[in-house]
Amino acid sequence: MEDETVFMFRSGLEPGSRFWEGLRISAAFVGMDHIPLIVFMDHAVGGLKPGAVPLQSLWEYLKTTADLAGIHALKESLEDHGLAPGDLDPQLAVQQVGLDELAEKMANYRVVAIF
Repeated sequence: MEDETVFMFRSGLEPGSRFWEGLRISAAFVGMDHIPLIVFMDHAVGGLKPGAVPLQSLWEYLKTTADLAGIHALKESLEDHGLAPGDLDPQLAVQQVGLDELAEKMANYRVVAIF
C-alpha cells in the first residue's frame, strides 16, 4: 500500500497548539518522500486563510506541504467557520472534501495522526 498515513489538523492556531507541531511533522514526512493525506478540519481551517501563519518558517512548512502533498479542507468545517473557498490562501490550492468522500478515502489508510 503506497498511501498509508493521514494527518488531520483539528487544533486552532493559538500558541502551543498541536497545529504547529503538525506543520513541522508533515513537512518532514513530505521531505522523506512519505506523502500523507493532509486534511484540515474544525478550528484548523482558520490556518488556511492568507496571513494566518505568522512565522515565515512555519508558513514555508505549510506551503511545502501544500505544493508536494496537497491540502484538503473538510467542506463542513469551512461552512461551520463561515469560510468560502475564496477566503482561503490561493497559494495553497486547497481542495475541498466532503465528510462522505473523506470517509471513503480514509478506508484505504492505516495510520491517522491528529494535530
